[in-house]
Amino acid sequence: MPSSRILLAVTGASGAIYADRAVKIIRSSGNDFFLLTTAAARKVISLELGNDALGSWERQASAVFTEHDIDACVASGSCPVTGMLVAPSSLDTAMALASGLASNLVQRAGQVMLKERRPLVLVLRESPLASIHLRRLAELSESGAVIMPASPFFYHSPVTIGELVDGLVARALRMTGLDVPVPEWQGPE
Repeated sequence: MPSSRILLAVTGASGAIYADRAVKIIRSSGNDFFLLTTAAARKVISLELGNDALGSWERQASAVFTEHDIDACVASGSCPVTGMLVAPSSLDTAMALASGLASNLVQRAGQVMLKERRPLVLVLRESPLASIHLRRLAELSESGAVIMPASPFFYHSPVTIGELVDGLVARALRMTGLDVPVPEWQGPE
């Protein structure tokens, strides 16, 4: 039995590699996930990773949902998930969550995480940000969400893009409550 299960939501921002690496890290750490994708995400996944990526993720997930499955278990606080990772998160999704909207399953599940005080982590893939975005993101953070811009770190000396992305994704997954290894700062030698 997996130690934890999270909801991995993938929205239409560029950066499908973040979701791809999240799936790999979740499975390799012995954890489980539900997968939720939007129509825009499915297009981006196909463009950035090819037609086989989504099918592979769906086969590894315990359950698969689209943004239209508003009656899915993750629309309720009674659903047994540890937390929710939105990776990549579009600015549209973040702004809807900050406004308290729940017009699709990604938004509804995010609102459930906030009201249940469960981890909600958004790997935001938009830049630059306008003042209105920054204000709404601050409000979303004050409501309990973790806003994690897709800003990888370099102190673990990544050699490949995969290693660069893995560090950020592992840290985001740790913020959802999953026990996954994260590269640690060792300080100067």
